[in-house]
Amino acid sequence: MPKPTNPNADFREEERLTCVLVLDSFNTYINEIVSHTSLPLCLWPVDGQPLLDYTIQALIRSGIQEIILLATTNSAEIRSYLMSTHWLRTYPKLIRTIPCREARSLGDCLKDLERENIISNHFLLVYGNGTLLTNTQLNELFYVHKENIKKDKNCIMTLVYRQLDSNHLEHSSFTDDQHLCIIRDANTHRLYDYSKEYLDSYEIPLDLLEKPNVTIETLYCPLDCHLAICSPDVLHLFKDNIDCSTINDLVKGVLRDEEIANHTIYSYIYEKGYFLSVHNLSLYMKATFDILRRWSYPLVPEIMASVPKLHLATTTTTPSSPQIKLSDPCLSFCNTNHPVVYDKHNIYKQGDIQLDRLSHIQQDVFIGNKSQIASGVCLRSSFIGQNCTIGKDTRIENSIIWSNVQIGENCFIRNSIICDSVLVRNGVKINPECVLCKGVIIGANVELKERSVVIGSTSLSSANSIDEVEIDDEIQLPPTDFKRTNSRQRRSSTRLSEKSFSDKSICSSIEETVASNSDLVGVDGFGRELIFSYMHDNQPNKSKATDDDDDDDDDDNDSDSQEKHPYDAWGKRIESQDSSTSEVEPEPTGRISRPSSHLNQPTVPAANNETSGESGESTISDDGSSTHSDDEEYGNVDEFQEEVTRTLERAYKQKLNIENIVVELNMLKPTYDVSPTEFDKSVTRAVFLLPFEKKIANLFNGNYWNALKSTLDQTTQFILKNYMKTTNEESQMTLLTELESICLKHVHPIGERVVNILNYLYDQDVIVEESIIKWYQLKQSQIEKNEILIKSDEKIYYDKLKQFVEWLQNAESEDDDEDDDD
Repeated sequence: MPKPTNPNADFREEERLTCVLVLDSFNTYINEIVSHTSLPLCLWPVDGQPLLDYTIQALIRSGIQEIILLATTNSAEIRSYLMSTHWLRTYPKLIRTIPCREARSLGDCLKDLERENIISNHFLLVYGNGTLLTNTQLNELFYVHKENIKKDKNCIMTLVYRQLDSNHLEHSSFTDDQHLCIIRDANTHRLYDYSKEYLDSYEIPLDLLEKPNVTIETLYCPLDCHLAICSPDVLHLFKDNIDCSTINDLVKGVLRDEEIANHTIYSYIYEKGYFLSVHNLSLYMKATFDILRRWSYPLVPEIMASVPKLHLATTTTTPSSPQIKLSDPCLSFCNTNHPVVYDKHNIYKQGDIQLDRLSHIQQDVFIGNKSQIASGVCLRSSFIGQNCTIGKDTRIENSIIWSNVQIGENCFIRNSIICDSVLVRNGVKINPECVLCKGVIIGANVELKERSVVIGSTSLSSANSIDEVEIDDEIQLPPTDFKRTNSRQRRSSTRLSEKSFSDKSICSSIEETVASNSDLVGVDGFGRELIFSYMHDNQPNKSKATDDDDDDDDDDNDSDSQEKHPYDAWGKRIESQDSSTSEVEPEPTGRISRPSSHLNQPTVPAANNETSGESGESTISDDGSSTHSDDEEYGNVDEFQEEVTRTLERAYKQKLNIENIVVELNMLKPTYDVSPTEFDKSVTRAVFLLPFEKKIANLFNGNYWNALKSTLDQTTQFILKNYMKTTNEESQMTLLTELESICLKHVHPIGERVVNILNYLYDQDVIVEESIIKWYQLKQSQIEKNEILIKSDEKIYYDKLKQFVEWLQNAESEDDDEDDDD
């Protein structure tokens, strides 16, 4: 290799810009679903092209000269696909695939890469699922990393993030697995601490604040691009530290462990540009709709379809993989050269389609080649693959339909994924976040509950035989009085239970029996539910082990815990029984509370106080005394209040009888010796703060109103009715006064929802109109006398309250007028 003319140059001319894609999310729940779709996640279709094509195109636009694919269990399928496309022929030296079939983590893949001894320069690393959608030039990251090395020769990695413009909890790119808190130098951007745990507060050593010429800055939940620019030393660190299985492990090890503390890590944040790492099903759906809405331009359907494709053979074979038919449904969308026409309202039409003039194609819709859309069909924000048939008066919203799918008449599909060769009969309703895998048949008039994953077989081998099942519409429909049960199969492994409620068997040509649960898919359907082990983590283990088996059981438990993934296939947190503990050494620390509405909060906490956020942590007052908030979900203000909250939480989760709850609450009165007024206040606070309980909040993803309404519907409204009787004016006033106190303390998200809350309580006869009017008039009198001063952040609460009371008074006036007319 010739020497560069300038020894101080950032790059040698002969250096190749290399990018490494790790094509596996290592999420066991995603991989379990993927195993029943015949396609790895990186090849799932997005608006007519596989995800991997969008990533490769983005890298080529960035000037990347070498792409190394690290493929795990699906390496044969990925390699076969690449050999069948134009990429290897147009760019013969661009892509290189390295199979890592034995790899069980990112660390294993990088260890395999290190053994290949082909990385000698800095390289881009795309992890998560190895699929990154971006319209930004990534080659500048090499220069950013070089500049960091100039400042600090120990720098081995620069992590890349994207600044979000809105509240991270409301941002559409944010899922539970995106939680991240980093602490860095605001000037040099060197990382000093890093956490991906979902905590109410984050602690950092106070000695960071004593570092000279360092300005500490905290960033809470920037968008993790799952992208890093790495030095070759990163591969050696993964090889030498066997405990490093993820980027998270490596970063925390470099920042906290003395053994590898001679290295440093920096960060880089993009302020502009589109970035999305597709590593779960929620982000897969978001990627589809973002591209339809052209956020990723120039990575849009009509441009991607115009990339020249060679005429391919019908089959392709590699030495390491079986023959794959490119005409199969699972790869049909990859083997086309049909142009895509872009129309107004972001409507895309590929090739030859049949579109009835009475159909309603609203906006953000892609319709694939040879698909037929009948009259009365309504499509909105959806992708329809090739050779699909949509029956009359069917409505599809925010959903992804793969190829060769038949959907009957009068169906309603929302926020779901339907894979290849699926038949949905007439009158079916599919609720959000359902996945129908290859070969599934949903019977007529069936309603699938939310988050159902329906598979057509128990193995990949039998999944292929499902294509042979007859799926025409002549099968006899169920009787009109047919009722589907909501029974859920129970089991303790990620495989399907052998037991089903109503099974019918279809024998395949390979003499394997495939079971179908008619309670789930109907008597004329075919499929069964895939249930994951995390649904039953809370069930006690009833098996009894002998003393001799103790060691073996411990080993098994350790193995199971390693296989569990903290997030499900949709990127939502799976709650574990054991609370996570901080990995920081017990030393004097400053605490950073989880912010409620700001992403970036430069924070320099003092040594003798604590910052309190929405979590209700205790704070240190000016006189040095300890004070607490009224949010007992996180505080330790009153044992009685906490006991009431825990009782209601248990009642909601276990669906306890209301009478039993009342008896239990009444028994707490003499135990804690509280007055009737104090008791009513505690019950009120527990009811309206119950949605903040972690186990309940996680179910509703931080949506306070949905969580409150669910708890009120099932349990707590009956508790309020029992104690705050409408005939007792004092109890009614206590309820309203305490509710206002909570609303003012938590204007967001409780105070701004006061209209919904009062309207619900009024409709359910928890409070009466007379009490509301009287309480409000008293409140207005105090405001007019300046006894109550309205703060700026409280104005939204009082405006909403006034709006509700005026509506109530107007409704009363209209009723009186109607009575007079009568």
